[in-house]
Amino acid sequence: MSITMTLAVTALFWGCLSAVSLPIGAFLGTWLKPSNRITSSLMAFGGGALLFALTIELFAHSLHKSHEGHDVWIVLATIIGALFGGLLFETLNQILSSKGGFLRKASLFKKYVHRKKEKKAQLMIQSLSKIRFLNILPAESVAQLIPYVNIRRYPAGVTVFSQGEQGQELFFIVQGNVQVIRVSGNDSKVIDELGAGDTFGEMALISDQPRTATIRTIDEVEVYTLQKIDFQYLLKQSPEMQDASRKLMAERLQNISLKDDSFRHEADLWEEKALKNFNRLSLPVTSHDLEVEMKSRKGGSAMAIWLGIALDGIPESLIIGMLVINAAADNQNMSIAFIAGVFMANLPEAMSSAVTMRRQGINLKRIFFMWLSLCILTGIGAMIGSVIFPVDPQGMMRYYISGIEGVAAGAMLTMIANTMLPEAFEQGGSTISGLSTLAGFIVALCIKLIGQ
Repeated sequence: MSITMTLAVTALFWGCLSAVSLPIGAFLGTWLKPSNRITSSLMAFGGGALLFALTIELFAHSLHKSHEGHDVWIVLATIIGALFGGLLFETLNQILSSKGGFLRKASLFKKYVHRKKEKKAQLMIQSLSKIRFLNILPAESVAQLIPYVNIRRYPAGVTVFSQGEQGQELFFIVQGNVQVIRVSGNDSKVIDELGAGDTFGEMALISDQPRTATIRTIDEVEVYTLQKIDFQYLLKQSPEMQDASRKLMAERLQNISLKDDSFRHEADLWEEKALKNFNRLSLPVTSHDLEVEMKSRKGGSAMAIWLGIALDGIPESLIIGMLVINAAADNQNMSIAFIAGVFMANLPEAMSSAVTMRRQGINLKRIFFMWLSLCILTGIGAMIGSVIFPVDPQGMMRYYISGIEGVAAGAMLTMIANTMLPEAFEQGGSTISGLSTLAGFIVALCIKLIGQ
């Protein structure tokens, strides 16, 4: 057997060994359903081991080669390659995340839901800036209400609420028109019409009395609603809202409507202030938000999840191939520290993502074979890495190889920082993730020392 074939088979073995934890983790995740703390500690441990392996086996190796040959260009090629690899990974990760690949990581999933809530809230602020009642208030006060405001739509010709009912909500009209109808005995009379920018339902909430009129939609109407308890809380906290409420009650009782063009300029200024203040707020992402988003994507993102995890595995598989070549060139043993780090990092990743796949309704057989295929692909990637890179590069080829090593290392380092460590922190907190990362780093160091 030729040296090339021997190295290829060796790389295939190490690649599959490092990734065999993927199907094992998928099985354990769907069977045992480990706690977040266990998953977090394993993921942080693997991340720490990978950080050590990347530092010593690739970046330090590049420095060593540069020092031996007194050639700083080797280090420069590695740095440029690492920057390119990081940017490439991030770009591909964003593309896959837009297709549902974020579901492979709880931290990425939560980040996606948070951004979605932020975008929705910003649209709400733009709409609320047109509401005359809220425009009187400081923008900072209204921005804090965003998490409590809900959107609702009514078709034409329906009753929103009836006269005499107890009021539990305040309504802000975003789009459409409604009639204000007073009922007296058997007679009913339209006393006003309200449109976009107007408010209704406030009188019953302020006075704590039944609704004084019936509201019926003229055409299709979109409103924002605010619950009574939130409205009353804001009244207690905001003298400006108390004044605005008194004025609105007086205007409603007198059937006065304020509709003028000068209001548009004031609304634009108010919206600008509200958006600036909103950017300083933190919108909580609840378990209900995550569950709703998960149901909306039920069964539709399995391939995106698979591609996302395959993307995470490409750099490490190529690096394994490179390490096989480097070990052969230097007549040294294969870096067990790196293999152990990849193994430990893959295990909790598969455990967590397999549970997500199961929640989406994917059957167990399909989940297992998806992870098994990733194990095989990692071995093939390592084999390709060992074939395309020469054992003893000369001339300009040394710089190309250093650059390619840098690309793989940069992509992998970005993956660790972007997905593994945030995931560990998200599930286990700072103490568990921090100490587990340190433990992984130290264990990898010990394995390196034992292997020398």
